Amino acid sequence: MQALYAVQKCEDANFELALDHIEDIFTPDLNSMEVQDRALLKQNAKIAKKVFKSNFQSRQIKEEQDSNPEIRSAVSNALDFFHTNVKKDLSFIKKDMLEAVNTLLENYYLSLKLLEEFAELAKEDVEKRQKRLSDSGKQVFESELNLYKNKAIKIIRENDALQNEFTRFGTSWEDDKLDVQEWYRDILKKADFYKEYMLKNDPSFEEDVEVLDQITRQLILKSEAITNFMAERDLYWEENKSALKSMLKKSIKSLDDMTQHIELIELSANWEEDSEFFKNLFQETVVHNEEYEKIISDFAKNWATDRIAIVDMIILKMAVAEMLNFPSIPVKVTINEYIELSKNYSTQKSKQFVNGLLDKISISLEKEDRIKKSGRGLIDNK
Repeated sequence: MQALYAVQKCEDANFELALDHIEDIFTPDLNSMEVQDRALLKQNAKIAKKVFKSNFQSRQIKEEQDSNPEIRSAVSNALDFFHTNVKKDLSFIKKDMLEAVNTLLENYYLSLKLLEEFAELAKEDVEKRQKRLSDSGKQVFESELNLYKNKAIKIIRENDALQNEFTRFGTSWEDDKLDVQEWYRDILKKADFYKEYMLKNDPSFEEDVEVLDQITRQLILKSEAITNFMAERDLYWEENKSALKSMLKKSIKSLDDMTQHIELIELSANWEEDSEFFKNLFQETVVHNEEYEKIISDFAKNWATDRIAIVDMIILKMAVAEMLNFPSIPVKVTINEYIELSKNYSTQKSKQFVNGLLDKISISLEKEDRIKKSGRGLIDNK
């Protein structure tokens, strides 16, 4: 969905740039020795923009429209400019859409690795303090090693499957050590929950798990310094942050002192198959954008198309694309999935709006025999 939102925004930007392109063509040339008719140039620019607006969705100018060769040439150039940039953006966004999934997984493992890094820094911190105190014969409190000795972190540190994933994804903070040290010193050590944890004598396993949960929720996912770092790595950070929060919470809560188990989250059991689905859904929605928008507008009574929230429109188009082009997915499953999307990403009233509209659209498309399901797609679809 984020990718289609990006497509819409890029197309809007390219539209405005094409209009600017026309404006530039008819801007008086200050270096020209010839007298230029500024009023005529301004009028031609106005006409060219109007012709472009009525033809930008195609690559041709209607024959009956203005025959002025300068205007036709300017519009033709603007159309080429617009469609060339739209094509480039589509290619980039489609590729980036799949890379974003890998980035989410990388951030997941990077966050778990950060817990290890904080524990090591806690140990180094204690060792440095002990050196400074050794001459006076004083000792640091044993509780100051709580994070390093944290039994939940020990599971993370010694879990072979997780360490293999760190290796597979090249998960390391080596190049960002200074950032990690700063976060530890300026954020973690000053956090009230951490100070309380460091005063506990021999914390329980449950308390060890709880402090990791607080580090992820209050530091990794909330502190400005760390979220800015993550946002620089992830184009879709604002959308992916909630998914990352859920993934980390599930893994941390799964830590088991008896079995030394941690549940590692997989975004897909079959990524090759799912990535193909994502690409096809994206392609179908983009290619049939106008057709699906018309279907939606026909059922959105009392709602002008431009008054439907952009996110709702994208959700509705994706749902229609899925109904019409993926025979193995039941209609009810499609409707439920996109209702959930509307709850997570759109306005409070979107759930009812999307639900009601998709229900009407699906009934109409089934009557027209345009929805053709097979196999699993026939479940709950009678």
